[in-house]
Amino acid sequence: MLEQIYRWGSLVFIEIEGGKSASGDLEIQGSKNAALPIIAAAILTKEPVVLAHCPKIQDVYAMIAMLRSIGVNVWWDEDALVIHAEHIRCCKVTEPMAGEIRASVLFLGALLGRCGQAGICMPGGCSIGARPIDFHMSAFSEMGVSVSVTEEEIWCEATTSGAQRVRLPYPSVGATENVILYAVLGSGRIIVDNVAKEPEIQELCRFLRSMGARIRGEGTGRIEIIGVRELHSTVYQLPADRIVFLTYAAVVAATCGNVFLQTYGQCFPAECMYLEKIGCRLRTSSEGIWIWRKDELRSIPYVRTGPYPRFPTDAQSLFLALMTRGNGKSTIEESVFENRFLVVSQLQKMGAEVEVEGQCAYVQGVERLRGASVVATDLRSGAALMVAGTMAEGTTVIDKCHFILRGYEWPVECLQRLGLGARYRCE
Repeated sequence: MLEQIYRWGSLVFIEIEGGKSASGDLEIQGSKNAALPIIAAAILTKEPVVLAHCPKIQDVYAMIAMLRSIGVNVWWDEDALVIHAEHIRCCKVTEPMAGEIRASVLFLGALLGRCGQAGICMPGGCSIGARPIDFHMSAFSEMGVSVSVTEEEIWCEATTSGAQRVRLPYPSVGATENVILYAVLGSGRIIVDNVAKEPEIQELCRFLRSMGARIRGEGTGRIEIIGVRELHSTVYQLPADRIVFLTYAAVVAATCGNVFLQTYGQCFPAECMYLEKIGCRLRTSSEGIWIWRKDELRSIPYVRTGPYPRFPTDAQSLFLALMTRGNGKSTIEESVFENRFLVVSQLQKMGAEVEVEGQCAYVQGVERLRGASVVATDLRSGAALMVAGTMAEGTTVIDKCHFILRGYEWPVECLQRLGLGARYRCE
């Protein structure tokens, strides 16, 4: 069934019947935002790499297609993805999917590191804003890379040794990952300042160290890399996805539920702090997190998205959906992407009272939402509509749910496991 959903894409709808409380337990899938750069990093060695707990999501399948297009052997061993880049046939990714997901840009750094040159077609992704690649290209230029950008493609070629110190103008996650991927193979030493601090950056560095890379400083604003001649095979388990954890935690909050979320020991302290602010109760164990809500859903007077460890932009839509039922007024300011409030018009169809002015959304909580036919415009808006659907009266039908499948493994089945009414509908 899932293969048909991926193939049919926009012909698939998700229907959610509201009015039930989430209960039971759920294993949280492997992290999408950790998996994608690590998949690109796997081509930095000629030896096999095994990624355990890899999520079977559309973006991962797109990365697999791109790997195969350049001659890399890739296969699944149950929930583990095995990548063997013994040979790379070409250093230009022309697979059509490269233009559909933003993570394709990470092949620039990986191929530059492995081959000394790299090309991709202009990357795409969700319609949440410009997300320029200028930070990537300027960093590469400082590192001695010749960069050519047209409307259709990007071509990079390592020409000189470049600077030993680079400062990113903004702590961009993607630019930080690309710089790391390019710098780990070589003979020089480089210090990169103003880097992103996200957990996924830290995970990429841990993965590369497991292959023999010399990196330190992840989680701070400065990373130091000493190049090595080669990297070796590794078996690596991907962590639980913190945004997927927040999504199903939001479902628990939305439905006044009681659920155990298996996170393999990760406790997500920054994310849990915001869940407690809205009235959730949590208890952490070595295996995961119990979450429940008995009292009213509290509003958040003000929250502003920003680079880690500030409130994650990927969670903004989720909390926007929750605040439509909060017991008062909430203000959410989006400082990362300029187009992340597209979900507001869909929530308004469900009876939400939300007004957007510039980069701020002003929410007045309402007593009830009603089911409606809505449209996902990107991955996180689709997840927010799932959350809204679980707390709405009646049936919510989500169109363009292929956006949700970009980052969520078996979303309908996960809702069903929690005792909620959900199903796929194909037309």
